[in-house]
Amino acid sequence: MSLNQLESSVRAALSAQLDNARRVVLAYSGGIDSELLASILARLRPQFPARPFLLIHVHHGLSDHADAWAEHCQRRAELYGLPLTVARVTVEQGRRISLEAAARSARYQALDSLLQPGDLLLTAQHKDDQAETLLLALKRGSGPLGLAGMLPSQPFAGATLLRPLLGHSRAEVELAAQELGLVHIEDDSNTDVRFDRNFLRHRILPLLTERWPGFNNAVARSAQLCGEQQSLCDEMAAEDLSRLSLAADGLAIEGLSLLSAPRRNNLVRYWLRRHNLVMPSQVQLQQIAQFWLAREDAQPQLKVGLHWLRRYRDGVYLVAEDEGPQLQTEMMIPRVRQQMSNGEHWCLEAACSGERLRLPKAGEAVTIRYDLLGTLRVRPHLRSGSRPLKKVWQELGVPPWVRGRIPMLFFGEQLVAALGYWLERDALVSAGEGLLPVRQD
Repeated sequence: MSLNQLESSVRAALSAQLDNARRVVLAYSGGIDSELLASILARLRPQFPARPFLLIHVHHGLSDHADAWAEHCQRRAELYGLPLTVARVTVEQGRRISLEAAARSARYQALDSLLQPGDLLLTAQHKDDQAETLLLALKRGSGPLGLAGMLPSQPFAGATLLRPLLGHSRAEVELAAQELGLVHIEDDSNTDVRFDRNFLRHRILPLLTERWPGFNNAVARSAQLCGEQQSLCDEMAAEDLSRLSLAADGLAIEGLSLLSAPRRNNLVRYWLRRHNLVMPSQVQLQQIAQFWLAREDAQPQLKVGLHWLRRYRDGVYLVAEDEGPQLQTEMMIPRVRQQMSNGEHWCLEAACSGERLRLPKAGEAVTIRYDLLGTLRVRPHLRSGSRPLKKVWQELGVPPWVRGRIPMLFFGEQLVAALGYWLERDALVSAGEGLLPVRQD
């Protein structure tokens, strides 16, 4: 019965996602959980003939048995009739490094590099793993996001991560594997209680389930409720972000200062999470609060991961620590969508009405330049008269660290536009066909 129930869960998860899927990929360790899932996928594959099924085994190199495990996975993959890729990784080690976390990071980086947009990535976590995850989140002092635990489905590296066994217990998985007579890997590190997850699995959870047999089910319900609460928080944060967002990854200080502290912290966490940054600690949130308490002419900054939070005028901005190589002059072809070296996509589209640029003259090179001198005088079409470029940036409220990465369009030696900001008055045409810069991200 366990096998039928687990197979039904996997079939339902696949059926719900396969319409938009490219490939079905299993993260295959060869342990009992992923071994069972690989076996189920092999049984189900004829029901989904339009999609390729494949396995990825990450070779961490941490155990003396790692090569033998990769060979086991290769033999089993051949038995299942599923192609296998073995990804060898190097796990960072050191006195202050969690080996668990480093191995997990290396594993997900390997999967990320092998996945294609639209793939379905399946992992074999179950209800007992969910209980361990929630207890670890409690240990870290996590909020609703962490206490929501693992989700049955979530985006991952341009793909979709599915956990079709999450509603089933370890006992159900083991019974189903027994029914099939599966041979699987027993990782010797799984019994090492120096690792937090193993300590919970072997020492703590058995005591909790002995005292409260329904403990794992209760944990799963709590995780689901926390997930619902987090979804509500995200909906509110998305609304706040749409009202308070500024160009160049900024948030409006005045609007932030009017929010209650919990709502403001919720928005800041959501904003940083959208940039894949580690959630700020309580101490960091208190430090961030100084950004909207500071004077308007102050420019406080705070390191957050590989980014800096910076205050400029009425905004707080997120700035990457490394903005990449210095941007050089590049050619632009009218009427062709192009990616600029700053990462933006632009096209000079034909336009016969409205404010538009003249066509380039014969022999005039169409180029993009960056980081122009602030003393250069410009004549934006939205302003009267000319003024130094630095003055225009100040009037528009463009932060200093953004200015050098703005594409400046030239026809020959004439500046004709600051893409995304203005057209030069001297380069406008009043009749006939012209060109209009359009961002196409």
